[in-house]
Amino acid sequence: MAIPRSAVFATLWLLLLFSPAAAAAPPSQPDLLTARARSMGLAAERNWHILLHYKKTSGGFKSRISDPNFFLSPEGRENPEAELEATIAGFFQPRSVDGEHPICRFPARLEWLKERLGIGPGDLQEVACPAQKELLQTVDARSAVLVFPVGHINSPASMFGHTLLRFDGPTKSNLISFAVNYAADANDSNGLLYAYKGLFGKYKGYYSLMPYYLKVKEYGDMEHRDMWEYRLRLSQAEVERMLLHTLELERISSDYFFLDENCAFNLLFLIEAARPTLHLTDQTGLLVHPTDTIELTKQSGILEEGVYRPSQGARIVKMASLLDGERQKAALKLGQGESDPAAAANAGASVEEQRGILDLAAEVAQLRYARKELEKDEYNKLYLKILAQRSRLGKGEDDAYAVAPPPPPDAGHRTTKLGVGGGIRRDEWFGEVRLQPEFHDMLDPDQGYIRGAQIKFLETALRYAPEHDRFWLKSMHLVDIFSTAPRDRFFTPLSWKVAAGWDTEAMKEGRDSLIFRVNTGGGFAARSPFGGIVHALGEVDLNAGRRFAGNVAAGPGVSLGALEQLTAWWKLQLRGEGFYYLLGDDRLALKGTVAQNFRLGQNESLGLELSYQEVQGHPVREATMLWNRYF
Repeated sequence: MAIPRSAVFATLWLLLLFSPAAAAAPPSQPDLLTARARSMGLAAERNWHILLHYKKTSGGFKSRISDPNFFLSPEGRENPEAELEATIAGFFQPRSVDGEHPICRFPARLEWLKERLGIGPGDLQEVACPAQKELLQTVDARSAVLVFPVGHINSPASMFGHTLLRFDGPTKSNLISFAVNYAADANDSNGLLYAYKGLFGKYKGYYSLMPYYLKVKEYGDMEHRDMWEYRLRLSQAEVERMLLHTLELERISSDYFFLDENCAFNLLFLIEAARPTLHLTDQTGLLVHPTDTIELTKQSGILEEGVYRPSQGARIVKMASLLDGERQKAALKLGQGESDPAAAANAGASVEEQRGILDLAAEVAQLRYARKELEKDEYNKLYLKILAQRSRLGKGEDDAYAVAPPPPPDAGHRTTKLGVGGGIRRDEWFGEVRLQPEFHDMLDPDQGYIRGAQIKFLETALRYAPEHDRFWLKSMHLVDIFSTAPRDRFFTPLSWKVAAGWDTEAMKEGRDSLIFRVNTGGGFAARSPFGGIVHALGEVDLNAGRRFAGNVAAGPGVSLGALEQLTAWWKLQLRGEGFYYLLGDDRLALKGTVAQNFRLGQNESLGLELSYQEVQGHPVREATMLWNRYF
């Protein structure tokens, strides 16, 4: 009996269906994709290392991100291959809460793996990521801008400056753009505590995506910080890759170190995610600063010229400079709601002066609202009242209040300084080597920095006396922060200082001794008639050493000073201080100093310091000259 042909075909079909070849997973399954990734060596590719923020170590690799939520493998922080395979497997996980599936959490990884492994549209399950899709549509990133808010003189957390990135869409107004920011979760105002936590990674750093106008308001209005904006030469596709990686990093923490793993360093990963061939993070040294972000991207050829955005504080200072003292007082009263705007017309002022008074008053009202000194309804009434009076006086000149751009951040000196030279103390010659690893001295050239601000770490001076053939430690300052913020009618900040470290000081018997000291104080500063800054501080000086009763001495003191920029290359500082030690010592120490710095180039200067000190009737004269190189 012949077997029907249909039965033969059915048997062959069943054999094929249940054969090992037919039972193999289709190409889109995670096991075949993982095998393909291994054969291609994807875990060793630079793109993958950038997305995971891996850096090479002596034993392999380690991600600069410490948050376990950033990894799908328990070994992911130190094992690129394990994290790659866990990521592939994660894309095939069952559906979960909206936004929590790996497909939603890691869109940049997904896009890269799709491209490299050839994953097609139908190879993965459909996962809803509504929040992500809405955000991508809202941001609509077409181009990117590197933004540098300059340092804030009265905040130790902001003295270095800052960097962030802005995503611009198709509209012309960048205020409605979005910005990505990386910052430490730090609210400490104490300089010593901030320095300790920042140096040793005791803060957590976070990436955040927010409307750009909020950062402009924060820096420009409340923090008195100018901003520089540098457009990046990136394609739209590169910008979109940067944005996808930004979404992966939101709510993810990492250990924040303000000398290297800070905003400057971590934003470089985003730029590299856009264009992996740049190798920006590989070019950083032991110390990384916000200005380094500008310098590295500029050297890479993707940075356009900077655009200056003055802060509201800078605008107020400019507007006030165009009015005399009486007109400034009138504007301040108007901005504080203490007089009627119509009074500007009855003060004997010209039309141009009336415009200046009312424009300045409007800025003051805005500043008070930004500082939360006014409720919204109260502010609206006051502001509209000022504008109503101002509208009667005509437009005025468009550029009347234009603030001249200062030198940009990249025009400043580098942040590590080596000084070599010598001098004479008590008629004995010495040679000196001084290393200032960080960051900026009050007397260093101001170009690209804040005038009147100083922040230094681990500054060390070593001296050699040829007559006695001996070396000794002259000083080592662990931290030295000094802020002289000028006060005027519109801004009333306090000036302050804090320093800790070892110093060689003259004792009451006239001999020098190396002591440990903590010095702090507070007071006031003002602009001098010559355009510089003068200050007066009350201080407390705490000393520790074997020469004191109980090994400790303490006393109150005062200091006076003036800082003048005589020319573009010549800077002068005058200082006078006196301390009377009441605890552990009965020393009275008075000292006067004349210090100058001559700028020879962007990263080169010559310093000259003359001082006279008298301790319990013992005079100490000293003169020092150092050639300084910044690198």
